[in-house]
Amino acid sequence: MKKVFQFFLFLAAFQMEVRVRASGDLLQQPEACLQTKGSCVVQAPATEFVFQREGLSLRAPPQATLERKSEKEWRLIQGSVWVEKGHKVSVETVFAEVRSRDGEFWVLEKEGRFWIRNISADLTVHLRDGKELPLPAGFEFWVSGINTKAQNEFGVLQPISLKNHLKDWAQLYPGTSEQFKKDVQELKENWKSLASKSGDIYQQVTNRRLASIAEAKRQEQIRKDNALAEQKRVKELYFHKVFER
Repeated sequence: MKKVFQFFLFLAAFQMEVRVRASGDLLQQPEACLQTKGSCVVQAPATEFVFQREGLSLRAPPQATLERKSEKEWRLIQGSVWVEKGHKVSVETVFAEVRSRDGEFWVLEKEGRFWIRNISADLTVHLRDGKELPLPAGFEFWVSGINTKAQNEFGVLQPISLKNHLKDWAQLYPGTSEQFKKDVQELKENWKSLASKSGDIYQQVTNRRLASIAEAKRQEQIRKDNALAEQKRVKELYFHKVFER
């Protein structure tokens, strides 16, 4: 297992070292809209897109298309985006909105699904069907479209695959291959305890879901009880007006 990890680390670092950052114009609609504070759709056809402001740093690979709705609100139209640093930032997709109070995370489009990958953020995922799912650091899951029950399809919460993450990370990593190797080792150390903690985290997420379902049922019962009470009150009022004049 160690040899496999070392191979993928070497491969990712090698690909990053020999990567040629092709020059190309950044497409913006409206023209030069990144210089304004309004809505802006951007795509870098031949090179990665980098956006850095105070409190926010994000990167996207070539061909990714994003819309900046505001400084801290973005929509991923196609491709992937790495929020390297973000304070109270959100990334919306066609299936869900990812909201982060602080930290690092990824949103990746793969085979018709969007994978949400939490590296170190305080993160919640708001599905189109109204569900809110907390995503712990070191974990990922996918989300896709609405099914026949008017609910989003989404995958099981699972620890991030380091092998897959290295490929995506190496493509956008801004430093040297040596620094990349050091950061990978640090990340690996930080994630060591996740395997033993995953069961507890699954249980916590399940408990939150069950609590959310129970609360929804409780609210629905309150609504029904109130409706019945109102019907009873109207009937009694009608009876009083008709028969007790």
